[in-house]
Amino acid sequence: MTPENLTEAEEILRTIRKDVEGKFGIICLNCLMVRARFKEIYDFMNRHNIPLPERENLSKLDLLDHISIYFYKQYQKSPTLKKQFKTPITYIGDFITTDEKISDYLKRFDFISKQELIDAFADYCADYGISVYNTAEIKDYSLDLFLIKKKPFLRTEAVFVKTGAEMTEENYKNTFYLINEASKLAIWTVFVTTPRGVCKIGYERLKRDMENLNTWMYVIDPIHQKILGIIKGKKSKVHDTSIRDEYIKKLPHEPIRTSSHVVKISKYHFKESESYNPKNFAMFELFPKEELILEDHAAAIKPKFKKTFRNLMIIDKNSGLNIISYASEDISMEKELISGFLSAMDSFVSEIGGSASMNEISYKGFYVHAAYGQFIKIALFLSKPANQNLKERLRYLLNQFEEHYHDQILQFNKTGNTAVFDKERIDMLIKEILSV
Repeated sequence: MTPENLTEAEEILRTIRKDVEGKFGIICLNCLMVRARFKEIYDFMNRHNIPLPERENLSKLDLLDHISIYFYKQYQKSPTLKKQFKTPITYIGDFITTDEKISDYLKRFDFISKQELIDAFADYCADYGISVYNTAEIKDYSLDLFLIKKKPFLRTEAVFVKTGAEMTEENYKNTFYLINEASKLAIWTVFVTTPRGVCKIGYERLKRDMENLNTWMYVIDPIHQKILGIIKGKKSKVHDTSIRDEYIKKLPHEPIRTSSHVVKISKYHFKESESYNPKNFAMFELFPKEELILEDHAAAIKPKFKKTFRNLMIIDKNSGLNIISYASEDISMEKELISGFLSAMDSFVSEIGGSASMNEISYKGFYVHAAYGQFIKIALFLSKPANQNLKERLRYLLNQFEEHYHDQILQFNKTGNTAVFDKERIDMLIKEILSV
């Protein structure tokens, strides 16, 4: 690349970033690209006819710059794109995150179980002196949490929590209706989701809807361990104290979180001075390479279940043959133990009785958690029982595997050849989704 071209490239990248300068991005495109593999980035470029760069040995972030410049030039030439997308970075981000392969990384980048998302928000609330009640057993209003703060006067909040995976169009429309109904129940309504949840609905649309509902809006970013306060809600104009009092009677006797007066509970970063101004946020952000390296935006999170994880097996339901095994890097299990489990699997299935549900059994000093899908079953070996978070993660892993490797599973059924599976990528999927 000549100095003239380099200068032009830098100028274009500065122009792209200018639209989100001084704003907090909900999805970091750099972090997303860093987690993709080189082969998948080059495949992405080939699929979309992006000319390959002349320079060799480029980093993933160099390739992201190259891709961004290509889409910027497309955007500038097209009146249609300018009408559809407010800024070049909105177009770039939308194109990347909706690509069939790269979007898989957004799912993994964003993944958090429903229980973990609830826990993260509950911890944040406790730090602000709010008692948090689990409303899973109360059918009325379909809330996820109910918040109460009694001093200096009784304040209540009805909370709806949606993971990125839950944010389908149908589910979102239903949630919109439920939030509107819950305004009779509590002084405030609150909506909590993840970056992918915002991306699927669209930031501008979500922001507009929550402002129309007078609802507080938070985005919990699991990869960067951040809570973004996007919108500060307003008091309900239709709040009915008699409806509220009847609902409070149905709450569990004890909250799942109480006000913390001694130590800060939440492990997530939240800064109130940076919150509650929707204009300060943008859907996507694109950092210069140097800034990304200095601030370590792509830092890995310490695995939550590494200490208890021992082994995982993905098994073909029809043949009972092992498709993939993934073992702990720190503590290996004897092959004889694994083999013994495989030979006993059929009796375990009848013992724990589920073809579609997850079950737990004890086997030779280990806890085995089984998940059953249409084509595969997964056995997870642990040193202690799995909590709800890990069970949700295991179910999510099973669904992802069957969805993305459907053709390979059918091929394996015919040939018994495990080479049809990309073990390196599947190992990475297991590590990220199960956090091991």
